[in-house]
Amino acid sequence: MAHFEKELILKEVTKVLEGAPSLFVTNFSKLNAQDMNTLRRKLEKNASRLIITKNSLLKIAISKTELDKISGFVKGSTGIAVCRKDPIAVTKTLFEFAKLHEGFTIRGGIIDGEVVDGRAVKQMSELPSKDVLRAMVLMRMQAPITGFVNVLSASLRGIVIVLNKISQQKNAN
Repeated sequence: MAHFEKELILKEVTKVLEGAPSLFVTNFSKLNAQDMNTLRRKLEKNASRLIITKNSLLKIAISKTELDKISGFVKGSTGIAVCRKDPIAVTKTLFEFAKLHEGFTIRGGIIDGEVVDGRAVKQMSELPSKDVLRAMVLMRMQAPITGFVNVLSASLRGIVIVLNKISQQKNAN
């Protein structure tokens, strides 16, 4: 590869890594190009991108973007999934892909500036998505209000039932 090509690749990789709030370092040994393209398409649905380049260029790009914390994960066949929006959705996609492809593993990554290993990323993949978590929080916030409304309406219902019984007794006499 010519020096000019390496500079262009380095510039592009550095640009992609710079503003990434979350990224995951993967190992893709024993995978063919078709499998990698399938993973790329799945990641694009989650506003993510898979970067695969030489480790030497990747390490230089990492050092330029102050992500030195993950340079230990860069060895062998390395790919980096750069996540722009929902890291939980990306981890789910990566682990679903890993279940189907033996040579694919997640070594670790960075989530909002914190370095995480492969086990922590796996735990994240088991969490519900952001939308589900938001719905759960909203439900919990509404529960006391709903309970209060039910208590108030139960009292009113009781009064209506008593008044209705009294009315029925007077009409019967």
